[in-house]
Amino acid sequence: MKKTLALVLAAMMLIAAFAGCSSQNGSKDGKPSGWVNDYFTTLPTTVNGFTSTKTEDHTIMNLTSIKLYREYLNETGDAYVGLPELAAELPVQQDEEGKVWRVTLRKGCKFMDGKEITADDIIFTYQMLLDPEQINVQATNTINSSQFALAGSGPYFEGEGSWDDVGIKKIDDYTLDFYSTRPVTQLQARRGIGAGTVLHKETFLRTLSEDKSYTAYGTDIDQYVSSGPFYIKEWIPDAKIVLARNPDFIYADKIKIEGINFVAIPDAQTALELFIKGDIDAVDISYEHWQTYEEDPRVHNFYDDSLMYMFINLGNPNQNNLLGKLNFREALYYGIDRVTITNAVGGEPTARYVRKAVVGDLTNGTPFVEMPGSNDYIDDPTKIYQPAKANEFFLKALEECNLTSATMELMYSETATRSRAIFEMMMVMLEENFNNKLDVSMRSVPAGQTITLRRWDPSNPTSFETTMGSLLPSADEPTASFNFFISSYSPPRFKYSDAEFDAMYEQSISLEANLNNDLKIELCQKMENKILKERIIVPVYETESKKLFADKIVLPTKDQQYITGYGFGYPAFVSVK
Repeated sequence: MKKTLALVLAAMMLIAAFAGCSSQNGSKDGKPSGWVNDYFTTLPTTVNGFTSTKTEDHTIMNLTSIKLYREYLNETGDAYVGLPELAAELPVQQDEEGKVWRVTLRKGCKFMDGKEITADDIIFTYQMLLDPEQINVQATNTINSSQFALAGSGPYFEGEGSWDDVGIKKIDDYTLDFYSTRPVTQLQARRGIGAGTVLHKETFLRTLSEDKSYTAYGTDIDQYVSSGPFYIKEWIPDAKIVLARNPDFIYADKIKIEGINFVAIPDAQTALELFIKGDIDAVDISYEHWQTYEEDPRVHNFYDDSLMYMFINLGNPNQNNLLGKLNFREALYYGIDRVTITNAVGGEPTARYVRKAVVGDLTNGTPFVEMPGSNDYIDDPTKIYQPAKANEFFLKALEECNLTSATMELMYSETATRSRAIFEMMMVMLEENFNNKLDVSMRSVPAGQTITLRRWDPSNPTSFETTMGSLLPSADEPTASFNFFISSYSPPRFKYSDAEFDAMYEQSISLEANLNNDLKIELCQKMENKILKERIIVPVYETESKKLFADKIVLPTKDQQYITGYGFGYPAFVSVK
């Protein structure tokens, strides 16, 4: 069994790992080519990946923190492979089942202050991530991971277990064994163990409050120590953050630029104007400008993480739990005109759950939505809208709940202008289609609050009725899209518990499925079909993104094409003319 697991992903294996941690400095092949100028709508407020869910925060964290393993382009630039960074080699299986994996660290890898990174730093990082007193929002990713669920992490995080029972053991200063709750492949071990940041212990402890309720770690340049491909050279809150190339990074030869200047540009129009002036090197094109740049060769199209759903609180007890009735959810499904909505706000109508960015076959990068059978059960989103059918389901739902009319609240973030526009259209559609027997209202809530309210909270079941949002599981593992729906997911995202679904999910993450991708995809298709047929969420649209790159930017991917699960290799791995 060991041999089988070690060979199963041979096509993805790496060229020989580098010895030691001395960098292969890019100056051997010529000096770095220049600086990239980029922007965020809001600058990062922290690079502490434990406490933040914001994209900009994680972007800076990923660029400035060394990882055990990281995804890099292959030599031909048309796919990606996982290389050991802080690790000296890929994980090595230690048992017959595939539950115990050994990670050996490179010697000599250091933080920017010169402190060497050892096994103690990895252990400390996991201790702080899972610390039950800190309640870090990212801890659930380790506990519920479909890749590598760390043994004992759940009970410890819940305050019911001992750290001694958590599945990470130090062998020596450069060697650790990781224990999974279930058998996994080498690929899963590499991805599940090695994707996170490594804490600088002294800085973290210095910034942690006595009661552990707050940490200032990563909130400014003095509260963070870099260790990755770049280091934070300058950080002016709400103005700019400057990353410079780390010449001592293990793969410094792969970094072709001197650094990245990030500035804050809050609106799309200003960003476009600055791009045209040459002040920034890349810009996302808002929908109203798509036609203007339709033929521009600098435009690159891709689908990102934004497949938007209508979240429905199935456990809201108001109105005899109308939201929990399939007939009512069917009414919403057929009563929303996705074509009209997307014509107005951009994107394309959708009737599926898994977004286009999710990889289905890791050996060739084929997206899940292009795998055989993945569209057999998906409705044509341009033909779903059927007002008469929607009204028929609505009347059945009213009768089922002994109601003659009903109300429904659409909740949106005060900064989510697209969601507001969509909901305004939905209000008109639903009230007209249901002959004004459904009174639809809207409520604006502070930015970020919807993330909390659209989770099922048993202590506050009426916290929301419906809202708009997306789920953002890992794009490089199809089963990761489904763990939100299992009965044991904590904290729960939905009031949904189904033994059949739980069994399919468990089989999809089993060793059998991870050694047989056809089986894994078949199970994922069945799970997606079940979610869609039971209308646990109502898919509405998926956004196609368009990005303008300056002429000086040379993307590293083959033919400068987008690679599902990886992107363009921007901004870290580009070259500048």
